[in-house]
Amino acid sequence: MKIFIENQILEYENDKNQIDNILVEIDNIIEKSSKTLSHMVIDDNEIMGDYYDYFLNNINNINKIEVILLTYKELIEGILLSTLNYLERTPQIIEGLANAFYKNPTKESWNDLNDLFEALSWIIDTFASIDQDHRLKDTILSYENWNLYAKEVLSLKEILANLEEALANNDYVSTADILSYEIASVFKEMGDKLSILINREVNLYDLN
Repeated sequence: MKIFIENQILEYENDKNQIDNILVEIDNIIEKSSKTLSHMVIDDNEIMGDYYDYFLNNINNINKIEVILLTYKELIEGILLSTLNYLERTPQIIEGLANAFYKNPTKESWNDLNDLFEALSWIIDTFASIDQDHRLKDTILSYENWNLYAKEVLSLKEILANLEEALANNDYVSTADILSYEIASVFKEMGDKLSILINREVNLYDLN
């Protein structure tokens, strides 16, 4: 198999005993590059994690591996653009969820709500990670607008807690109200702030 990484080509036998060596060499190259691993393209398949298991299960058939590395700036821009695209495509989903909880939520409604919770957790967690990094000021277009975005994310955490409380009390009307009025409103404000902060020409890998 051939591994393409940082203008280098590595060659290894298709042998499961080589997997540890492959991953160690990749890690060493990444560390020297000062970049971050985004994902791998293995025989035209995008693999976003669990690389050891993928290698273990497919080692005999792998021909080509492309290791995709990003600079810190590229990584942050990709995350923020992914977040923005998610925020912009969710109004109909949230409206549908709210209508479902005003009436009688179905199994599909609960699945959609679970997906929303996962996305919200991802947005909050990635924001916290980015916000704590000292390189942030050199990456975003406006630190002032980042602080405005931060304010919306922090308010989202409070709303999320209220939503969880409403669900715990089986209060579906309050659940629907929070979805329809509070989350939808904060999502719009977050989207407005992010659209000022980022460059839409960045390559990205969207939230599901």
